Amino acid sequence: MTRGVLKVGLGVLVLALVAMQLVGPRPANPESNPAMRLEAQATVPADVSSTLKRACYDCHSNETKWPWYSYVAPPRWLVAHDVQEGRGHLNFSRWGEYNPFDRADMLDEACKEAKKGGMPLEPYLMLHSEAQLSPQDVEALCEWTRVEAARLTSAATP
Repeated sequence: MTRGVLKVGLGVLVLALVAMQLVGPRPANPESNPAMRLEAQATVPADVSSTLKRACYDCHSNETKWPWYSYVAPPRWLVAHDVQEGRGHLNFSRWGEYNPFDRADMLDEACKEAKKGGMPLEPYLMLHSEAQLSPQDVEALCEWTRVEAARLTSAATP
């Protein structure tokens, strides 16, 4: 009797896992206008650009590199949620769509988060150790964000 129940239970589990693959979001990078990208709107030093692409762009741009596990539910649901939320806060692919004061605020926030170790998020770092920010990365990022935020606000103020 228990062997039959075990087989049925296993069958239900397999069916549930298969069904999970059919629902929920799919990894995707939306189209974006290249003229709106950060690099088209601002001068970004090479070291800062490299840091942003290595540690930020997977969640904060339309250039996400989707790892294998982002195609398998249920991890796919979590990854898609995190990317959607990250893009909602700041999307470097849509940089030119933000007004200068919002850009300056986002840059200030990016520096603050990097300084306190709040970004990249710890769960992301567990699977992407290359995204860890060194003290030099944080220093260069914050220096650039300070200068760029000042440029944005002074250019936007009459």
